[in-house]
Amino acid sequence: MLTVKQIEAAVYGISSDRLHDGNGLYLRLNKGGSKTFQLRLRMGTAARWITLGQFPKLSLRDARMQAVLKKAELLDPDYTPPASDSLSHMPDLPDASGVQPLFREFAKVWFDRKRLSLSNGKHIDQIWSTLKTYVFPHLGRMRLDEIKQRHVIAVFDPIWRVKHATARHTLGRVSEIFELARLLEHVEVNPADFNTKIAFGHVKKKTKHLPALEWERAPDLWTWLLECDVQEDLRQMVMGLILSAKRTKEIRFLEWADLDLKRGIWTSQSEHMKMRRTHRIPVSRQLGGVFSNMELLTQGSDWVFARPRNKSGVMSENAACILVQKFDPGITAHGLRTTFRTWARKQSKYAHDVMEMALSHEKDELVAAYMRDDLLDERRILMQDWADYVTGGAVPPQLIDLV
Repeated sequence: MLTVKQIEAAVYGISSDRLHDGNGLYLRLNKGGSKTFQLRLRMGTAARWITLGQFPKLSLRDARMQAVLKKAELLDPDYTPPASDSLSHMPDLPDASGVQPLFREFAKVWFDRKRLSLSNGKHIDQIWSTLKTYVFPHLGRMRLDEIKQRHVIAVFDPIWRVKHATARHTLGRVSEIFELARLLEHVEVNPADFNTKIAFGHVKKKTKHLPALEWERAPDLWTWLLECDVQEDLRQMVMGLILSAKRTKEIRFLEWADLDLKRGIWTSQSEHMKMRRTHRIPVSRQLGGVFSNMELLTQGSDWVFARPRNKSGVMSENAACILVQKFDPGITAHGLRTTFRTWARKQSKYAHDVMEMALSHEKDELVAAYMRDDLLDERRILMQDWADYVTGGAVPPQLIDLV
């Protein structure tokens, strides 16, 4: 992190040409003696430099805020820039030189910016709800500069062991709030940045996985699904869920425009993906049969699994979960991904990267830097083998034959 004194003392030819402040913000030292704030953005594989303004006309504090807003504007297609071009007159940003804001007031500033990068409504509500439940009753009416580490520790100590995951995530949010306050010079240190093992002691974590169907029973689920009494479009969606090993959101919001059935490719758009990147899926013969059936059931709709009467316009996630649990109350729809992954590993013939790419799992940063191929051809073999195993090699009954 830069300070104003460091910026004033920096000289072209003696210091580095660019001084890094953090969050993509740099100070460029120019040959003529001027100093320019620049923002570095990664757009795909290329770096892009954006000039924000010259120091001292643009202060360090305002440059940091401009960097935050400019990143949101360029990286979030739904971002709406503020009406005023002057950051100092933004109504929701307390002035660091004036009265210190209360924690709750500044938490709202942080939250309004945080939600720009989020698309899951439940997650957005959960973030604010945890702050209201666990933090605001203790810190909400305190000024930012009054809050010390002992106050933060006192908030989380009662719940750190009994609600460890919730406490850990909420502490992370409090830390982000104070980090923004530090960047805007409301506080000098982040009181939520400390060693939790020292503060609260070691916590033995027990990872609880979502219940999953044993891979040997996948063909039994398929046979049951063919015969059970259920709405046809829901039956087809759960078939697609099994055959594709996709997350429920990814299949629910599938559009016809995402399908290239001649080439046998389904492209999940980034806004529906957990990792916010597009994901190509090879379409097996059986999955192609599901899509053929849905063409008859949802004629004229942009969505493949449309439900016009639902608020979302597509089938609900709960409908798929309830149907799967009618077969076995102890499993979940999401757990079918584990069923697929376990089956694939048991075959001992598919590369690890192929199996992980099929599930669109996040790659290690170093691996991602060197691996640019999405292994579509290799995954096509994997997904066809899986479909043949689940269905016994048969294509789902075609509704057109029953008309």
